[in-house]
Amino acid sequence: MLGLMSMASGRLVAGDTWLTEADAQSLVRINDLRRGFCQRVSGGVKLAQHCGIVRLPTCVLEVLPKVGMSDAREPEEIARARSALLTMLHDARRVIVTNVGAVPQKAVRAPLLDVFVEAFLLSAVEQARRGLLSRYVGHVDDLPVVKGRFNVHGQVKRNLGRPHVLHCEFDEFTGDNSYNRAIRAALDACKGWAVRPATQRLWFETQTRFAGVSAQSMSASDVAKLPRDRTTRRYDQVLTWCEWLLSLTSPALSTGMARAPGLLFDMNKLFEAYVSGMVERESGDNFVVHRQGPARALSTQGAVDAFILRPDITVWETDSDGGAGDIHCVLDAKWKRLDPHDVQWGVDQADIYQLLAYAVRYRCTTLELVYPQPSTELGASEALPRFEIAESGLGTIKIQVKTVPLWTGYE
Repeated sequence: MLGLMSMASGRLVAGDTWLTEADAQSLVRINDLRRGFCQRVSGGVKLAQHCGIVRLPTCVLEVLPKVGMSDAREPEEIARARSALLTMLHDARRVIVTNVGAVPQKAVRAPLLDVFVEAFLLSAVEQARRGLLSRYVGHVDDLPVVKGRFNVHGQVKRNLGRPHVLHCEFDEFTGDNSYNRAIRAALDACKGWAVRPATQRLWFETQTRFAGVSAQSMSASDVAKLPRDRTTRRYDQVLTWCEWLLSLTSPALSTGMARAPGLLFDMNKLFEAYVSGMVERESGDNFVVHRQGPARALSTQGAVDAFILRPDITVWETDSDGGAGDIHCVLDAKWKRLDPHDVQWGVDQADIYQLLAYAVRYRCTTLELVYPQPSTELGASEALPRFEIAESGLGTIKIQVKTVPLWTGYE
């Protein structure tokens, strides 16, 4: 059973019959790993800023972002929310959804888990087509002729009455290694997760290509520990998918002792990465874009720096050497909803104070607050506010509010 949630900050109420008390308890236990993920409220569970998938004892829960001005959960709104999440994940390089691109209609209509499984399968098939990564793997076997090193101790222990075989230790260059076993483990884990017939057919095709790889139980942490170097670089994406999909499995989930496994993304960080990528593409060669910095102290306490500032995005004009010269703009990405009916459009006073601190410390008078554009209800023609602050040392500080379409790019 698939539970759908059309908001990143919403409430699952007891009236939703598919959410049981055990489900609610599993959600709350996620807070042990992701502080502030959700909280119990009267009659339900209130979710915070994470979106993605959570496997619960009785269902798979999809947590999708709010992309409209209302709290409606109609099918069209759910499709737009799924489209927005997939676009941000793809554009921010958090998830490479190979065949999604601009997120076609079939993708946004399918459950998020199905889309993720399909992306993993396509990545695995691509690596198989290029040739499975091979490694030398140590083997111990009884052979009719010596191969590698003859083990005298093993021969006496195992083959004293079988002189026609020899106990040997040898290395074999093979595709049946830990890297491909990780893919096989993820394949076995997601068997039955696919909903669409096309994804199910793709699973069988992928399984055929990895049929020669030994089935081995592996966890997400096992995959994360696999050595990575230049020779394994082409496997980076598929191994990331393996980690994520294996993180959704939990052998003890049915006992109620395990935390609900999930594939969750912090929307604040994701939106910041999404905006940063757009700014980098739009800025061109005449500007240098920095993410999360450069860090500077707002003040000092004696000889010690205090109140370290790290702007989400700073844009600098290039100097003669191609490096960062004078600062051009400071941007702060906010995963929040604007309110065009409010005189200040719902902009938090604390956010303005934060940008004012950036302006003073970085000596910059051009700043932007960047928000997601809510669906198609707030078009680019809307007169978004600009706040001006007169400051004797800098002149007039201009803080422009902008919105980012979650489908087409930065405007």
